[in-house]
Amino acid sequence: MYFNNIIGQSFAKKYIMNSINKDKINHAYLFEGIDGVGKTTFAKEFAKYLLKIEHLENSPDYIKIEPQGASIKIAQIRNLQTDVIIKPHGDYKIYAINNAEKMTIESQNALLKTLEEPPVYVIIILITNNKNSLLDTIKSRCDIVKFLPIPSIELKKYLEDRGIEEKKASILSTFSRGSISKALELSDSSDFMIMREDIQNYIQIMLEKNVVDILELPNKLDKYKDNILEVLDITINYFRDIMMIKENIDKSMIINIDKITYLQNMSKKINYSQVSKIIDIIEETKKKLRSNCNFNLSVQVMALNIYEVIK
Repeated sequence: MYFNNIIGQSFAKKYIMNSINKDKINHAYLFEGIDGVGKTTFAKEFAKYLLKIEHLENSPDYIKIEPQGASIKIAQIRNLQTDVIIKPHGDYKIYAINNAEKMTIESQNALLKTLEEPPVYVIIILITNNKNSLLDTIKSRCDIVKFLPIPSIELKKYLEDRGIEEKKASILSTFSRGSISKALELSDSSDFMIMREDIQNYIQIMLEKNVVDILELPNKLDKYKDNILEVLDITINYFRDIMMIKENIDKSMIINIDKITYLQNMSKKINYSQVSKIIDIIEETKKKLRSNCNFNLSVQVMALNIYEVIK
């Protein structure tokens, strides 16, 4: 059965199967959701169903378009426009445009002409993690199918089925935020667990309120310069867990549940208002770093601001 190897995505499955059962296949679809939730795999399964084949690799009726370098260029869309004129071997000719948000404005305007008057056998599937990067005129001509993050319990089972130990699978399923590819990436990374331990140490340093140690944090974080945003995300998760403990929220909502004793101890060193302010400071630091602000300066300011909150 098609779509059986897709984890989660009950809405997408139901939506597409309803279209198939009612014989209302659209000429254009927009598959939108975060990376790693099965959009590309789903597009392939949809294509297999329509083309009545088991393997797409050698099918001339399934054409995959990927960015060339940083973008999908107008020349690639013009090639598509030339190709759509050639009739398929079967009932359909399917074009899957991956990372569609990387189409230039010129590319999108060119594609719009095909979307407005496609040949009867053509189906175009746009796959994106950010539909807001696409022109409204493009979106209005597509059936938009939303792909949601994979629920933690389903992702945990998927990881366990791949041979990952239960405790580790539980941790990965929460930190990956519903992304299968992110969970698998973390599962192969021996650095991930080390990073978590380091972050716990950094938080403990903060909450000991020693200004000298706190001002050393930028130097300690320097080794994570290349993935500092991920480090800050994990740090925020720890502080949110501390906030939940202080609010006596159900433990099932705690991300770092394997560190519950540590979290309970840390929660005694800080009040709710301070936790909230620290999270805001870290979020602001993330914004600065995304805007290419100086790493050392941004992290130093963060450390100073956190000290001002907890001193």
